[in-house]
Amino acid sequence: MKVSEFDRKQIQNCIRQYAEQGMFNGRNTAIFGCTLYAREIRDCLRQYGTEIDVILDNNRDKAGKTCLGVPVCLPEEYFQQQLKEVVVVICSKYSREMRAQLDTLGDKRKQILDIPVEESIRKIEDSWENLQERIHEAEAGYQIYDQIKTQYPKDSVLFLCPYSGTGDIYMACLYLKAYLEKEKIIHYVVVVSAESCRKTAELFKVQNLELVNGENMQLMLKAWECFGSETMQVKPLLYWGWRTKRYLYADSYPQITFNEMFVYDVFGFNDNVEKNFPSIDRKSDYAEKLFRHSALKPHKTVIMAPYAGSFDSEMGMDAWEDLANKLKKRGWTVATNCCGEKELPVRGTVPVYFPYKEAVNVLQYAGGLIALRSGFCDIVSQAKCKLIILYESGFSASRYEYFSLKKMGLNQDVVEFVYEKRKEEEIKQKIVEAMG
Repeated sequence: MKVSEFDRKQIQNCIRQYAEQGMFNGRNTAIFGCTLYAREIRDCLRQYGTEIDVILDNNRDKAGKTCLGVPVCLPEEYFQQQLKEVVVVICSKYSREMRAQLDTLGDKRKQILDIPVEESIRKIEDSWENLQERIHEAEAGYQIYDQIKTQYPKDSVLFLCPYSGTGDIYMACLYLKAYLEKEKIIHYVVVVSAESCRKTAELFKVQNLELVNGENMQLMLKAWECFGSETMQVKPLLYWGWRTKRYLYADSYPQITFNEMFVYDVFGFNDNVEKNFPSIDRKSDYAEKLFRHSALKPHKTVIMAPYAGSFDSEMGMDAWEDLANKLKKRGWTVATNCCGEKELPVRGTVPVYFPYKEAVNVLQYAGGLIALRSGFCDIVSQAKCKLIILYESGFSASRYEYFSLKKMGLNQDVVEFVYEKRKEEEIKQKIVEAMG
């Protein structure tokens, strides 16, 4: 999930207004929450000569670490020792609770800048008109469900995957076969909301696939919430915290990984369930043709994957370029896995793009991968080559404790690093050494 254009403008306008009033002059500046808005806030503040000093977060697992290159502190611990005036920037749908918490901490020498974003200004009114709208949405969702259902046998179960990330559908499909056997389900339909998810599900030879847009997916989920599983043969592939809790269960229990969320919560298995990895076409000559066409060295090529759909990395393209140059000096050819105008190849590398079904073969033919943690890493986790994955501390979308391929049981030979800007040179050197 990335910051929307609406939210970006809200953040920019608010910070400009208060910066021009001198709010940040002579004060420390804190951001409340390691959220997707934090980087946007940091970048906007820098335009007015202000650097953030700390990020406050109630998650004890994040406290004591760094995010955006600054320390993360529990609010109560920060204000126990904070004496200088401070501006705390809030940008969250929980802004009311955050303000109330801050009012109980420290003395009065703090200013609170509450930036309204879409999720905080979107309120459900307790009115007859609002109830009618909710009923209308449930009815519309049921009609969409019924249109899909009528195309398949009457006993078909619809598996709704509302997340657009490829990692989510990959994890769901890993255990789909076992769940079908456990529940004795013969006919089923997997419904996804993104083309990339459809392609991921195809790796698992899923029988029936339906692609709907995000709005229709949400309408079906609202219908299910209203009518229940007795009326709708639906299995939502939702995990702890969705729609019901303020924080994900995993935020309070760092031993829980993305894998366990699906095993225990989504599907209700015990520890003995087996993963069903997708089969790989070992006879395919796609990789050989790709390398010949792109003039890449077989078994001596590093493919870089510097893009992730769920977050914007702190690791800039200059760092990737420097890393590519270091690898070239060691005899590697270097390519960038990229597609479209927004994903440009790292300068001095060869742009490549390949379908998911060929990804494992391509990486094994190449020899190595260096990637930001994304759903693509799940898809290629079975590749027998040098896999180096980069995580970033503080952000849920790329958190090592939760998404580690090794901790999730997807690959025990993977080399994993938590990227921090202040340790960039050290991490780059370790990557080069690990690649050999």
